[in-house]
Amino acid sequence: MMTNKKVGKIDRFIWIGILVVAGILCFLYYWNSEDGEVIQVRVNGTVQAEYSLKEDGTYEIKGTDGGKNLLEIKDGKARIREADCPDKLCVKQGKIHKVGDSLICLPHKVVVEVIRKEKKAPEDLDAVAK
Repeated sequence: MMTNKKVGKIDRFIWIGILVVAGILCFLYYWNSEDGEVIQVRVNGTVQAEYSLKEDGTYEIKGTDGGKNLLEIKDGKARIREADCPDKLCVKQGKIHKVGDSLICLPHKVVVEVIRKEKKAPEDLDAVAK
């Protein structure tokens, strides 16, 4: 009978430890992640558009089966302001601005992701080391 009591205390200790570690990892991820520059919009896996987070604007995204989402970029953050999908989970996801953050509308197969715009031209390099 005493073993059950000890297992209960040990279980609580383990769960508290897991929650503390998870909280620390979430804090470190958020602290170390950088602000993005560009929003990339994909529909059904195909890149449809890219928008700068530095320019405010509202853009209509046409998803699969004629579905529509309204993407809003304001003050360096992006969100899906409106959607005609049944559950509207994409609208409830909030604003994104960190590299790797994303908004997903499953019914319309739309993925909006913050990406880092990389330098493409070799003339942007200062030097080459061998």
